[in-house]
Amino acid sequence: MAFDRLTESLHTVSDKFQDYTTSTAEYYKLRLFKSSMKGAVSLVNLLVFGSFFLFVLLFLSIGVALWLGIIMESSFAGFLIVGGFYGLVTLFLVLFGKKMIERSLLIKFSKLLYDEDDISPKQQAKKEVKEYQETIENQRE
Repeated sequence: MAFDRLTESLHTVSDKFQDYTTSTAEYYKLRLFKSSMKGAVSLVNLLVFGSFFLFVLLFLSIGVALWLGIIMESSFAGFLIVGGFYGLVTLFLVLFGKKMIERSLLIKFSKLLYDEDDISPKQQAKKEVKEYQETIENQRE
């Protein structure tokens, strides 16, 4: 009699362990899918909005260069000034902006991958252990 209950408990433990590993694997598959989709959507948004921003910046730069050329009475001077401005901005970004850009990208993508509403594997394991203990207590009764 006791041996049968022990065998039954071992089968229950085995079944619960299989359920746990299956649900954990499914959880990580879903989390990977969610993270990859968020990354893909973020990349598409970056490409679309970045493209439009570059077009706006291009036309504004051409307009400013032509306007400066009219003011300075030299058509190429306006383009040289605008090009020099972008050269200085690039130089400052290379010298001082690398860390800032890396930090902001790391923070943004960390927020994409790790949501506050995700349940942690530790919490999931505690929940499964509690359910298992309740199952064993119900079987004893």
